[in-house]
Amino acid sequence: MDDRSAGRRHRLLDVCLEMIGTGGAASVTLRGVCRLAKLSPRYFYENFSSREELLIATYDHVEEGLLACVVQSDDGQQKLSIKTILERCAHYFEEDPRRARILLREPMSDETLRAHQSGKSPVFIRSVIPALEGGSRPDAPRDAHELAIMAAALSGALISLYLEWLDGRLPVGREALADTASGLVTAIARASRQPST
Repeated sequence: MDDRSAGRRHRLLDVCLEMIGTGGAASVTLRGVCRLAKLSPRYFYENFSSREELLIATYDHVEEGLLACVVQSDDGQQKLSIKTILERCAHYFEEDPRRARILLREPMSDETLRAHQSGKSPVFIRSVIPALEGGSRPDAPRDAHELAIMAAALSGALISLYLEWLDGRLPVGREALADTASGLVTAIARASRQPST
């Protein structure tokens, strides 16, 4: 019974991922999800209390996949460089562009996803902070205030950069993209540490 319930939940998440990833969050309706998943509304409500809860669960599912991709270390010991982290993000989005739409594009237009994302930094920002802090780098954030400023600036810059690249408007390879993104992280981190005038 539990296995069947888990299987139905997974099917609903897969259908929602496809719907958001190809048609945007606005395309997701309870009726449409149930029809494509070949499940009755009863099974939908067995797993989710609302369409909004399904949207959030799908976002979290895709974000967990990105985190798993980003934090895996080749030897299980070494701290990853900023460039490696950002290149892995690019690979994750390039491998399935629906992921980028869910994590980067849709939170800008869908109120449920925007509210869910607000107050927390995207995974790629949370992942580069330890790399900045490693070895007491001079551009590491000094306190929560600096961290919040840097995270906001980095989010805007990196989301725009990845979307332009994925949309084909930046005709560069993944490694060149990661080089540029890494330079942005360092520059913004340094700028966030500048004393106010």
